[in-house]
Amino acid sequence: MNDNEIDDASQADEPTKPDPVSNELPAQSAQSTSAGGSSSVDNQSTDSPPFKDRSTGLIIFGLLQIFMGGCCALMIPLMLLSLAVAPDVNPQLDTQTLVPAIGIYALLAVLLIWLGVGSFLARRWARALTLVLAWMWLVIGILAMIMIVVWMPNLFNMAAQDQKIPPEMLLFMQVVMTGTISCMYLFLPGIFVLFYQSKHVKATCEMKDPHVRWTDKCPLPVLAMSLFLGYSSLSIFYSASYGFVTPFFGILLKGVSGGLVMLVFSLLSVYLAWATYKLKIAAWWTVLIAYVTLGVSGIITFSRIGMMDFYKEMNLPKEQLKIIEQSGMIDRMNLPLIFSLSFVVFVGYMLWVRKYFVSSS
Repeated sequence: MNDNEIDDASQADEPTKPDPVSNELPAQSAQSTSAGGSSSVDNQSTDSPPFKDRSTGLIIFGLLQIFMGGCCALMIPLMLLSLAVAPDVNPQLDTQTLVPAIGIYALLAVLLIWLGVGSFLARRWARALTLVLAWMWLVIGILAMIMIVVWMPNLFNMAAQDQKIPPEMLLFMQVVMTGTISCMYLFLPGIFVLFYQSKHVKATCEMKDPHVRWTDKCPLPVLAMSLFLGYSSLSIFYSASYGFVTPFFGILLKGVSGGLVMLVFSLLSVYLAWATYKLKIAAWWTVLIAYVTLGVSGIITFSRIGMMDFYKEMNLPKEQLKIIEQSGMIDRMNLPLIFSLSFVVFVGYMLWVRKYFVSSS
């Protein structure tokens, strides 16, 4: 068949061409029309950008997320059962501590199962959200490992003195705990980042899910900021369990005054999460000003007030306060320095993502 005949055949198929949601459908109709159409399909396949189909990997990681979500859901009845059956075994686990923990585990369970199903189905939004959350998970894991390196020796030495644990057993416990936390907070998020950041995974999801999703309308670094702001809006529920104790420019607010401040912060976070997703430049400026103000407030407050006083105002159980005090955590925490470093990192991140807001305007 010559080129003119191929053009005529393609023109004859045009009235019956389906909705161009999937690029494969027109090629399939041409293939069924004539034998010459097979060569056209071959040419289209060779012209398409090469990538490796990662559908199997998406299924495996989706099942892993569903399993992790199931484990988080299982933690809720286990915590309730331990509190009901043996409240004296773990006196630190009171209602005040239990309610926020249950809320976090419930949120993680729903989120992980939802993302796991989306990954199983190779949805674009599942890949984008999983990649963003995996990066957050990895950053938190790095910070957690730094804290463990600083504080874990004192915690184990205190446990060895109280319970007379042999040095060999103490070393074994340190190795096991370090390995477990490294696996949970470094290895797992690391493999999620490596997999979902792959261009082959992205291309596979775009092939399996050709529709434009809501996550495609926002750059991933900005989407991460929007999700963080959305999660920050839930802080009012967490602080409610501790009497709305809030640092505020050198003093600690609590009760009604602290609750009002947290309510304003939560409502502002909801608005900023939406406006940031919409790439509004006003949202960028508001986030920058708001969090710089919070950072200055934290530096001033914890330069005057110690962390133990802060924890006591939160009405933490005496057992927890004793462990915190004996571990030496407070002595090694330079909160003004921590707030200052966090401020520098935050401003750097804001300057990095500003280009997306400028381009949108």
